[in-house]
Amino acid sequence: MKKWFALVALVLVLAILISACSNAATSTTTTTTSPTTTAPTTTTSKPPTSTTPTSTTPATPTPVKGGDLIIVRNTGTNSVGGAPQDIPQYTGTFLLTSPALETLVLTDNQENIVPWLASSVDQSADGKTITFHLRQGVKFHDGTDFNAAAVKYNLDAAVKANAAGTANLSSVASMEVVDNYTFRMNLKNYDARLLVSMAQLGYAVMCSPTALAKATTPENAPKDHIVGTGPFKFDSWSKDQFVKFVRNDNYWQAGKPYVNSITIRNNPTVATSLMSFKAGEVNMVENIDPSDYVSLKAQGYAVAIPTTLAFVFSMLPDSAVADSPFAKLEVRQAAEYAIDKVGMANGIGQGTQFAATQLSSPSNGWYLKDYPARNFDVAKAKALLTTAGYPNGFTYPMIADVRMRQDQTVALQSYLKDVGINLTLDVADVARITSLQQNGWKGLMVPGFPNWSSFSSWTNRFVSTTITYPSAATPPGWKDGWNAVIAEPDYNKRMTAMQTLLKQVYDQALIIPYIYDAPRYVTDGRIMDMAWDTRNLNGYFAADNVWLAPKK
Repeated sequence: MKKWFALVALVLVLAILISACSNAATSTTTTTTSPTTTAPTTTTSKPPTSTTPTSTTPATPTPVKGGDLIIVRNTGTNSVGGAPQDIPQYTGTFLLTSPALETLVLTDNQENIVPWLASSVDQSADGKTITFHLRQGVKFHDGTDFNAAAVKYNLDAAVKANAAGTANLSSVASMEVVDNYTFRMNLKNYDARLLVSMAQLGYAVMCSPTALAKATTPENAPKDHIVGTGPFKFDSWSKDQFVKFVRNDNYWQAGKPYVNSITIRNNPTVATSLMSFKAGEVNMVENIDPSDYVSLKAQGYAVAIPTTLAFVFSMLPDSAVADSPFAKLEVRQAAEYAIDKVGMANGIGQGTQFAATQLSSPSNGWYLKDYPARNFDVAKAKALLTTAGYPNGFTYPMIADVRMRQDQTVALQSYLKDVGINLTLDVADVARITSLQQNGWKGLMVPGFPNWSSFSSWTNRFVSTTITYPSAATPPGWKDGWNAVIAEPDYNKRMTAMQTLLKQVYDQALIIPYIYDAPRYVTDGRIMDMAWDTRNLNGYFAADNVWLAPKK
């Protein structure tokens, strides 16, 4: 650890890049009303285990109406669009428009399906018929009725535009309006990603068919097409600056929303955002660096880390390359034992990151609760290298994505060098790292971006036809196993199958996770019941529930 803190002192003078984070329900009928959720708690020591986050500030008994909520995401507002067909290549705008545009279903933190505009969802035993029973009496902001015909109109339009995420509808043979408030999907084959993607990817947001029928332009699409059922109505936007919503007084949840308006801002830099925050101009800033987190906490500000969201950083050995040292299990295990994951989390992450021993956080449904971790052990790492035939270590390439944090790269090199694995750094630009992941590489690869630990993310990675990772070995029957997971309608059976598949990866150290985190943020302490980054979705918040406590 002494060596580590010396290393941190050296590395922190470098330009630290901001961390790049920075299932269907099993029952035949799932019903819910308006879920009540609270904001995540501040966590700085050990990994969180609770799946129900708590508020960052003491809640008063009754929500207070009024006030204007202003948050800064620093993720860009280059394209806001309206419906997915307005900007079919980019469904990330879903989270910028979510105060106004709602979906049929959401997920909970473990990615069970939670009905929303659908009051319940029925699924046949084989999963091939999914029936949505829609909420009655709901209207779009322009007075148009929300009904089964509107649902079909939206989904048909998204498919016609080939909007991002609609590939998940490829398993759908037909969609039908059963009656005014019943909508049905008939599937060619069950795909567990379908309902999850409808909840998380944005192509299934509901817009008024009357509004969508209007011709528009890219710059006017937000005004013309962001006409939803949500607690807020679209007000205005400015490219790369902000998008603003005002309260919908006719929202289907009586008595809600609470605040008068919500503005999501984008600033050129986090430093600029924090200046606005300290000046009292905004209520919240997301995507702050660990150093900002620590500094702001020391100054008494309400900093927080989401407790149910995880972005996992990992190393990918070229274990399928016959002459690679990493083709040997003992070498891969040695590499994992060599890394002081807790040291990295407490050093680089300054207590805002957590040691990762699985491709998961403890809150994920596929987390193995009793799986033994390979904790930091230099002597064991060296012994394993000796067993593998490398008593004096070896030298080998380390291929790092140019987007990788410099301090993480330096730390990994240093830890592995200490046990005899000398890595020569090869920094690859985005185009080359993508090509290597598709066509093969020689070396220990360290991707620049972490993997969002979600059902969709992992299934897409392991059954992808575009990024195939040919130099990484996989267990026998790997893709067949994941295809079986996708085809399993029962949530609990699906999670068990995922655990079985991932256990093989951990046993054989085919992917070596080292830390995970989530986008850190700071608030002015007035934001209540926001549920930020819950539902296992970065940028989600409960626009219907959020309220502002009075200024002190």
